[in-house]
Amino acid sequence: MQSIISLFWNLCLLRTGPEHMPTVGFFVGLVLALNILVSTLVALSAPAEPTLLQAVSIPVVAAAVLAGCTLLILRMKNLGHRFTATITALLGADIIITALSWPLLLIADPTPTGPVSGFDWLLIIAQLALVFWWVTIAGFIFSRALAVPMPQGVAVAVFIILASLMVTASVVPLSAVQA
Repeated sequence: MQSIISLFWNLCLLRTGPEHMPTVGFFVGLVLALNILVSTLVALSAPAEPTLLQAVSIPVVAAAVLAGCTLLILRMKNLGHRFTATITALLGADIIITALSWPLLLIADPTPTGPVSGFDWLLIIAQLALVFWWVTIAGFIFSRALAVPMPQGVAVAVFIILASLMVTASVVPLSAVQA
């Protein structure tokens, strides 16, 4: 288990690429299940207070969009055979980033009543750093999977992440946080 965590951690540090991911069906399914579990737990902690169905639906829809877009882009370059390793890398790295964001979400004040404190700014900057890190990781994965330069990989990652956010928000609408 430690070697798997180390593999994904090294992926997040851009030390290893998606080509080193195990592609056995059971492992891919396990990574997908863990991704949905961790993302659901984090979603349940969100200030929007989603229902259990919404909290489960968010990562399922996001993973489906991620997988669909990834497969489409890989097939456009005749690299469909890299899909399993690529999606495993993306989902595994997402588990790490999501798990790192969870404590920040838990200690953040969802309804600040006064001016934003220095601590709140620190939490905002930390969350933004995680977002930029995730985009960098996903861009790295796509650049390796598509055999393109890193800037193109980042562009693909941004496109897919935005598509995933838009589709997820459309399919699983959440109510706004009440002040």
